[in-house]
Amino acid sequence: MVTFGVCLPQVDVDYDIVKRVALECESVGFHSAWLTDHLLPILGQPQASYLECWTTLSALAEATTHIRLGTLVLCNLFRHPSVLAKMASTLDVISHGRLELGLGAGWFKPEFDAYGIPFREASIRIAMLQEALEVMKKMWSEEKPAFQGSYYSINGATCNPKPIQKPHPPIWVGTLIGGRRMFETIAKYADGWAIGSWYLPSIKEYKQKMESLKLYCLKAKREFESLEKALGVGCIIAENKTKLLEKIRKLKPAEVPIEKYETTQKLICGTPDECIEMLGTYVDIGVNHFTMDFPDITTLEAARLFGEHIIPYFK
Repeated sequence: MVTFGVCLPQVDVDYDIVKRVALECESVGFHSAWLTDHLLPILGQPQASYLECWTTLSALAEATTHIRLGTLVLCNLFRHPSVLAKMASTLDVISHGRLELGLGAGWFKPEFDAYGIPFREASIRIAMLQEALEVMKKMWSEEKPAFQGSYYSINGATCNPKPIQKPHPPIWVGTLIGGRRMFETIAKYADGWAIGSWYLPSIKEYKQKMESLKLYCLKAKREFESLEKALGVGCIIAENKTKLLEKIRKLKPAEVPIEKYETTQKLICGTPDECIEMLGTYVDIGVNHFTMDFPDITTLEAARLFGEHIIPYFK
């Protein structure tokens, strides 16, 4: 079965808007709602308002009832893994087992510099991510967990209550491109592999990534089919071509020609039938979860159209 998540708005919005969007997406059939874990906006003015991921997700756990709640993805270096394991377990309990835990090594250096957080070289960040996953899994499954690594250590870090989901909440490891060390991490530790919505690979590129990841799963003695494959997709959807062009004109950067907007922005633009066709090409090669990023999500129109026409088609 193919499932669909949605990226919730976080920049220059108040919490009431985020909650309204989450509730609407829940009502129209989205499987999950996701928040990014950044301290500064990736695009636009760094002074813009940006709601913090975990705090907002905790509030949504109370506001919603059945939509799953995900992090796309947490930056490992922002929180010690022993503390994060405790936080995640508590949120899984509060949400009655609805947490999807996405975790990554971190990459956006400006926010590290601004907040005074050391930004290590990529190989160290990935090694720290691997140790963090070891720590968290031990804390979720053992009563008196102990671990001594190069970067993290715990000694009897009790984590009660344990998560509702067994053996633990689904772990998604996110990567924009995917190199050797990240694929090793995914194959060994993750339940799912996620590519963010800022980079939509071509079918050819995605197939190549899958073939590479298959080799790492083989080395890790792990069935590739047991790994969930998620793709973030930016999407502009409208009920007909006329309304679609109107939307694109409003949403596109002024300097980008309308006929090149889809390819330059790495997203899909279309009517419901066209979106079904484009998403289907990725389903055919193995993607089983999409995290949709609608630039006009706060109007709720895109979520409703998607829920009415596309989600039922892939069930």
